[in-house]
Amino acid sequence: MAINEFLIYEFRPLYLTLDRIGPFQQKMYEIDFTDKDLRPCNLFMLVAANGFGKTTILDIISCLLGMMDDPEPLRLGHEDLDIQRGRAQLDVLLRCYWEGKDHQIVLSLLGGNLSEDLSLKIWTKVDLEKHRATSWHRVGYHRRASGILRPLTTHKSDPFVADLLGFIQFNKGQVPTTFGQSAFPAPTTLSFSAYRDIPRMNAENTRRVIEQPRHWGYQSLHKFSAHSVDWHYSLDNLLVWLKWMDDGRFEQACQLINDKVFSGTEKYLKDIQRDPPEAIIQVNNGAATSHRLSRLSSGEKNLVQLFLRIGAHMTQNTILLIDEFDVHLHIRWQFKLLNALKELAAQQDSNFTVILTTHSTEILETYSENLDINEEGLIKGGHFINDLK
Repeated sequence: MAINEFLIYEFRPLYLTLDRIGPFQQKMYEIDFTDKDLRPCNLFMLVAANGFGKTTILDIISCLLGMMDDPEPLRLGHEDLDIQRGRAQLDVLLRCYWEGKDHQIVLSLLGGNLSEDLSLKIWTKVDLEKHRATSWHRVGYHRRASGILRPLTTHKSDPFVADLLGFIQFNKGQVPTTFGQSAFPAPTTLSFSAYRDIPRMNAENTRRVIEQPRHWGYQSLHKFSAHSVDWHYSLDNLLVWLKWMDDGRFEQACQLINDKVFSGTEKYLKDIQRDPPEAIIQVNNGAATSHRLSRLSSGEKNLVQLFLRIGAHMTQNTILLIDEFDVHLHIRWQFKLLNALKELAAQQDSNFTVILTTHSTEILETYSENLDINEEGLIKGGHFINDLK
């Protein structure tokens, strides 16, 4: 099959099943990402007390989606899947063009302590029909007693799976051509931890040159960690790179940040200085001053991290995972960010799925009250973890 004969129109989570993962030890636990009409949600909120597995759920989703662009993974990236007895299954609704026809299928991503053909959730013909799907396909790796990962038998023998993974692996490393929008169809997951700082780089130990930043090329998973003083990883390097390309993307990045983060304030992302190369935040507070990204407030850093990474790495089929999205944000900014994420999920020219965790009682109350209120372009859902027994 030629790669250009495979296209993905939609890629959205349906269900996640966990067994012996983190706090989910007593029984198999399922998260339902669909609404009352069984439509996959494009805005979903996970709520629980600390220690009840919110972060674990996002980590497992990341591990399962991230294995698609590695033909021979050595590990899945979570101790319970790689070493312990844990196992997990993520079911995704996939609309695509394959072998000259459009298809709507259920794709199950499996990993961990599985037998050759064991799935945690079995999809019958009736189940598929409920989701208007015509077939079920599985991708997965089970851990042998030796610790080596092996693909499931169904994974190895399925021509659709071979073409899907071939499509994703062929596109791995492809560089983005736009900022803040994308016509690139391969699915990607952008995963953000609750720690979204922008640390100051150590000038003495960091060599700053114009170089392609980390995460620049396409991957099925981009997992962002803020605690790095590595120039190659930094947002300054990303912005310097966009400026150096001189194709309008730096200006688009500035406009996005100034609209989403600094609108209504005296600050704005202005330019790049040459020595040392880094982004300049201009402050017009009577006496014009400027400073580095690392001197922003914790809330501003949170938002700048999110919007720059999303703008740089999104595709037509993006799953956005944000742990504790409200952290370090004033209640007004919490709603500002939630509304911006709603806009992403509701846009008509791409398929964005936003999955959030929160501790904010104000956000939770408002979200719950409005869950059944129709908002154009949004399919909303949520899950409250209150019993692990």
